[in-house]
Amino acid sequence: MPALYDKPAVFAQYDVEDTNRFQQLDFYLVMNEVAVFQRKNIFDQLLGDIDWQANEGNVMRGTTPQGSPVGAPFFFPNNVTEVPLKDIYQVSESTEEARVKTHDFESFQFNFLPSFTAFWKNYLQFASRDIVEKIAIRNNQFIETNLWHLTPNVYFAGTGLIQAPTAMGNAAGNAANSKTRAWLVAQTQANVLQNMTLRDVYCAVLNLQEDMGAPGFNNVKNMAKDNEGLKNRYVFIISSEAFAGWTFDPDVQTLKPLQLDLLFNDFKGLLFGTTTTKINPYPLRFNTVDIVDGAGNVLWAAGQPIDPEIYDATDKKRKPNPYYTSLVSAPFEIAHLMGDSVARTVKVGPPPKEFATVNMSAEKFYSMKWNGEVRLTDQVLIKRPDGSLDLNSYGKQLKFISECTFGYLPGERRFSISCVYERRRPVILVN
Repeated sequence: MPALYDKPAVFAQYDVEDTNRFQQLDFYLVMNEVAVFQRKNIFDQLLGDIDWQANEGNVMRGTTPQGSPVGAPFFFPNNVTEVPLKDIYQVSESTEEARVKTHDFESFQFNFLPSFTAFWKNYLQFASRDIVEKIAIRNNQFIETNLWHLTPNVYFAGTGLIQAPTAMGNAAGNAANSKTRAWLVAQTQANVLQNMTLRDVYCAVLNLQEDMGAPGFNNVKNMAKDNEGLKNRYVFIISSEAFAGWTFDPDVQTLKPLQLDLLFNDFKGLLFGTTTTKINPYPLRFNTVDIVDGAGNVLWAAGQPIDPEIYDATDKKRKPNPYYTSLVSAPFEIAHLMGDSVARTVKVGPPPKEFATVNMSAEKFYSMKWNGEVRLTDQVLIKRPDGSLDLNSYGKQLKFISECTFGYLPGERRFSISCVYERRRPVILVN
């Protein structure tokens, strides 16, 4: 298994790459790098960033000014000859808090031997690109995890909007007052009646616009100029499968003005003149029953999101997880409809200055970088055959390491609606 997740900091101190894992020069080899479908960042492009500075604490508190509400739909001012009535307005503010998170990323240790003998000369560079990609995806997953758990409203296809718990969840899926696995299963079984139709999208957009008062996106971060079509519009983040299914939606002929074509680089489909869709390469998919293997072992519990990809030890390939792609084992999916100011995310910032300086007398003291940069280090322990430990005195072992900080500060939680629906693909045969 080439990937291990959420392990303790002291885990796998001595795990090294198999020196025979890569092809040696006993064979006549041809370089054959197979292109992999690119998985781009989605959510962090849409949310503003916060610079986390040293000496500002580990808890973020965001304050949002709140204007006075609009009331009294009828308006009857007095005659000009009478003493006028008056309106008195008071502004206030709301606050949200979030803790700054941290996570380490690293590779297995690399021995000098493959670099010296292996045909694949740039495998270290490939390993570096791989860990960079995974860090970006982890940041994407962190934002979506917060987005799902903190939104106060969930739309269920065929039923409509339902108020939902808003406490932050946990890895076990059972945190108090949160969208637990049991809650998701119960609500899905009771309220998901169909796939995410265009009519469902229309109703969810009305909920976001009319019932929640959400504004469209403005001043979006990390957007190219040709993405300006996003201005003053909502964004619906959904899978390519669900997006493609709208071609055969029963209402599509009624809604011919919809621009269901590729627009503005990553963005697809301007819906109803108000909403732009964006494809999520790894949507949350789950089942309402436990998913078990042939021996009856539970692979994913009911309501637990399924891993998108696997490493197939048989042919040694990275590939989509068949349990994730199957409509039988993963029949339900979650998308997200968003307006502006839902949240802001932390931009990985510098560590305290005492750890950032390189002006130290001993070379073994390295500067600590918390900007997510992947760097190569020789500070590893080596376990000798007799069980003794060595401090890598000869520098024959290396590994990639990276340290990142993450943060998600809610703005207006109600400006996002998560949508749960049944997955569906077009029927091949037509009567």
